[in-house]
Amino acid sequence: MLSPTVVRPTVVFRPTVVIGLGGTGYEVVLKLKKRFIDVYGSVPEVIRFISIDTTENIQEREKSPDGTKVILEPNELYAISVANPLPLTRNDHIAEWWPRDISAASLISGAGQIRARGRLALFAKVGDIDALIAQAINSVREIRTSKQVFSDNFQVSSRDGVEVFIVGSLAGGTGSGTFLDTAFLTRRHLNNFSNITGVFVLPRVFANIPQTHLVKSNAYGALKEIENFWGLSPSNSIEIDYGIAKIKADRPPFDAVFLIDGVNKNGTVVGRPDDLQNLVADGLYIQIGSQIGLDAANVADNIRAYLATGEKVRGRNINYCSFGFATLTLPVQQYERMKLEDTQSLLKNELMASTPTIDLESDIARFLEDCKLAEATTVLNALTESDRGGQMKPEFRIGEMRYDRTALPTIKELYKRQLDQFEQRTAQELGLNFHRLQQTTTAAIATFWERSLNRPNGLAYALQFLNLLSQKLNELQQSVQRKSQEAQSSFNALKLEPQEEKIKEAAETWFSNKNNIQAACQRYKERADQKWKIYLHLKRCDKAAELYGVLRSKVEEIQEKSQRLHSNLDKVYRDLEQSYHEVNRQGSNDNPFIHTIQRINLQSKRPKVTGEDFIRWYREQSQNLTNWSDKKAEDVKNEILKFVDEAYYPLTSMTVEEVLTDSNPEDAGQDLQQLGKLAVPLWQYEVSEIPIQQQHLITEFYYYGVESNNTVFSNPPLSSRLPKGNNNPSFVPTGEPHKVMLFRVEVGVPLFAFNGMRDMESAYLDPNKVFKHLHRNWTNLANLIPPEEDGGALRWFALAMAPDRYKLIVNQGKKYFVSTEQAKKLEGGVLPLGGDRKSAFKTFKSNLPLVKEIADKVERITHEDQDKAKFTLQNYINHLNQVLKGGKVDPQIQEQVEMEIQEIEAYLEHLDVII
Repeated sequence: MLSPTVVRPTVVFRPTVVIGLGGTGYEVVLKLKKRFIDVYGSVPEVIRFISIDTTENIQEREKSPDGTKVILEPNELYAISVANPLPLTRNDHIAEWWPRDISAASLISGAGQIRARGRLALFAKVGDIDALIAQAINSVREIRTSKQVFSDNFQVSSRDGVEVFIVGSLAGGTGSGTFLDTAFLTRRHLNNFSNITGVFVLPRVFANIPQTHLVKSNAYGALKEIENFWGLSPSNSIEIDYGIAKIKADRPPFDAVFLIDGVNKNGTVVGRPDDLQNLVADGLYIQIGSQIGLDAANVADNIRAYLATGEKVRGRNINYCSFGFATLTLPVQQYERMKLEDTQSLLKNELMASTPTIDLESDIARFLEDCKLAEATTVLNALTESDRGGQMKPEFRIGEMRYDRTALPTIKELYKRQLDQFEQRTAQELGLNFHRLQQTTTAAIATFWERSLNRPNGLAYALQFLNLLSQKLNELQQSVQRKSQEAQSSFNALKLEPQEEKIKEAAETWFSNKNNIQAACQRYKERADQKWKIYLHLKRCDKAAELYGVLRSKVEEIQEKSQRLHSNLDKVYRDLEQSYHEVNRQGSNDNPFIHTIQRINLQSKRPKVTGEDFIRWYREQSQNLTNWSDKKAEDVKNEILKFVDEAYYPLTSMTVEEVLTDSNPEDAGQDLQQLGKLAVPLWQYEVSEIPIQQQHLITEFYYYGVESNNTVFSNPPLSSRLPKGNNNPSFVPTGEPHKVMLFRVEVGVPLFAFNGMRDMESAYLDPNKVFKHLHRNWTNLANLIPPEEDGGALRWFALAMAPDRYKLIVNQGKKYFVSTEQAKKLEGGVLPLGGDRKSAFKTFKSNLPLVKEIADKVERITHEDQDKAKFTLQNYINHLNQVLKGGKVDPQIQEQVEMEIQEIEAYLEHLDVII
């Protein structure tokens, strides 16, 4: 039978730290750790996990394929519980941002959905958290420095930098309250070649869970902060005082942000947080292993390069991504179900079942006969066999003694001396024969046990046989014990004293007769011979009883081992039943993001698993089943499963790529197209919210998780049938032959286009909701949803604000005026619009005749000399950008100026098209 050999691809990892925040972050990190253990057996040292939460999470929620519980180690967990946080809010560096209307209750069982409380918990333990992050980053960085290579399957990328993923939910209090500061703290330990990627779950999936009324307002507040801090730069920085240090944030906290919703673009809903957390873990797993070569760019690199232009849509950033994850798989769950079915059947019907009706009595009789144990007489004779052949013959020898008055003391002395010799010889002979019989009979019992077990259903037969054999041996033991008692009675009853008196009388008569004395001595000898014969019989009965007792003990020992073995098999069977139910349960939880290839005829390829094959296989491993009596049930189960795994190897060794290659190309193409449909990114947006001329900014990247770099998808015919975006797809080696995974990234969608954003804004604006931000001064951050379209008024307003050649709207004395025919009757021929830029535009767009008049004037000025117009407008754009970079513009005004710049740029593009 071919033994399966698992070959893992050589994967190049970039040093990576994954930080999970809050309950969602903890679950994702735990599931991600399980992914690595499932595939590689352990987590590569170049990857570190950290989970930070304001409550203790329940451990041991995941299991690896062999049933081992997957947990986060103590150095991967940090609970930021604070029993009495109120005094902290009196510290200056916290008081400057702490919202005054929020209670500083204890932070032991979570942040209670209040973001500021989550941030307070982080500030309370900021020294520990900063050290934890720094230690993790340094440890993975040092691995590259030492050029460490992990066996033959792990290599460390030669590219500089560390990848950091910050994972959590924007809906709760802990993740949403700590994600920004975690990023700022992390950034100071990284160089410019490193990336920080945020992966955040949106509130939809939590909406129907009790006590989650703040999830939408929390998420909107968090997204406003992310949107605002894309603008951080050396010329527009902020300083955060953490007490232990002041950190200058002059770069955005994240290089890429993934937003994961509970519904994808096709309307497929992920209703349970656990399912969504699994998808996030799958996506992270692909990202972390997404380097194909030492110098290959990864996901974050690709996204950062794509967004480097800094283009905005309606004044808003497009630095947001989402991903979908789907799996094309073989029916591996059916494999597992079939293997477990066959393993249970092997145990129940081939190893543990009762044997058909058998004549145990005959088997026992034959066994005892073969071992010469059936008759007590046979055993007794075997015990008294002489080493010179024949039976031992006890004899008292009187030799040529003198038959006179000294006869009595002489014969007594002879008896005493020979009795000692006889007893010693008897003990020695019986001992030797006993040892020989014990060796042969115990070996026969052991041989029987081994032969019985090493045949189908031999265990049940052995248990029945041993039970009856023990009874038979007990009966035989009692039989010889009774003989021993009878012999003892006879021995005790047979006295030599009467014969001694006869010798004495014959020797002491006045005229002693030699013949009378000799006759008396001869009768003494005969009585002594009889007594010794009874003694020998007595001793051999005792030894026979001992032998039967020893053999019964041996049988009982083997019975105990057999019972232990049976208990082990029974436990294995129960474990297999549980595993079978678990596999069935997993199979019944239909995952909408898994497509299983169903073209394999499993029954025709199903191997026949028999007890005879198993026993033959086990013997080939130089083992026999008696060894199981000394093994743990878990070890026994693993040996049985190893056999079943090898039996199934021809079926389970087929890979997805082999099946697709052997399939009709059209069928294979349908499977791949289905994979592409299932991996639709997990968000929904209204593309109509994005101006038509900017909808091209939305793009997708496709990353395929394949068994190895040498993939069939690189070449025809499958390469042409593989779903892909605008760019060629990337292939990520995962070492999983039964799966092809698609990680599909979409990037370039502004937040205002998201479905559900207006609901989140409404919840955010609800005055009954508690404070939604991490700083009490952040309420004036720009809204995520830009002002409604104005029919083109903003474009003409922006162009009219341009300097000479245009200069139709001017700012004089902190007031805005427009030159218009509507103002001819007024002094100076100008019309006041408002005291600031926003109010001026509001007045302007509400006056439709004015808008039309200014539009006509702008067009006339432009077309008088388009080259000069373009030069003027480009310089004006540069001037506005410089003003914005100064960082002194009110956020609300900045938002409008950025939109004006976009309108002018669009106008210039239109001129280029016309020309």
